[in-house]
Amino acid sequence: MRLFLVDDEMIVRRGLRFLLSSEPGLAVCGEADNEHDALEEILALQPDLAVVDLTLKLGDGLALIKQLHQLRPALRILVFSMHEQVHFVTAALAAGAHGYVTKEEGAERVLEAIRVIRNGGYYLSEQTAAKTPGLVPRHGPRRRPRAS
Repeated sequence: MRLFLVDDEMIVRRGLRFLLSSEPGLAVCGEADNEHDALEEILALQPDLAVVDLTLKLGDGLALIKQLHQLRPALRILVFSMHEQVHFVTAALAAGAHGYVTKEEGAERVLEAIRVIRNGGYYLSEQTAAKTPGLVPRHGPRRRPRAS
């Protein structure tokens, strides 16, 4: 699975790239720190999944998700954001995201989400689901990680 990272913080992108490179079957094919470059690169590189932050220095992650959903409906999108408020989660899912993980939860949750999304599911972490009771992504059922 080819992944593209969109975050305005280089350290976050580097950390995700390092984590994801250790996972068999995953490869980061590109990254961007703003909406314009992300859209251009994603359309050119055709990744399978984009990990997108909502807050970007130039542009808007929600606007990017909407554009990607329209231009590349097969692209899977995972939001990895510091915003944990319900309205951000619902807006991201309505825009076309297939999952939502907060940065507070850490990168391991990103791996869980990618596994679920790769298998055709939609992902809300336990923490996000607890804050948004009854919320189901508009594209399909919510899938939670299995208990260990």
